Amino acid sequence: MKITDEIKEMILNRATTREIKRRAIENGMITLRRSGLIKIKNGITSVEEVLRETVRDWD
Repeated sequence: MKITDEIKEMILNRATTREIKRRAIENGMITLRRSGLIKIKNGITSVEEVLRETVRDWD
């Protein structure tokens, strides 16, 4: 995840983790879980591996 000026401000202003994550996703960040789902679709990894190695996305 690229730390933009906007994200820096959010951190400095003590935004919640959820708020920062939501804004980062809005700005193009792909979560590890979503990246894993893409890899499943492309036949690179298995559902079991993604579920074992990632946490559920909030949204």
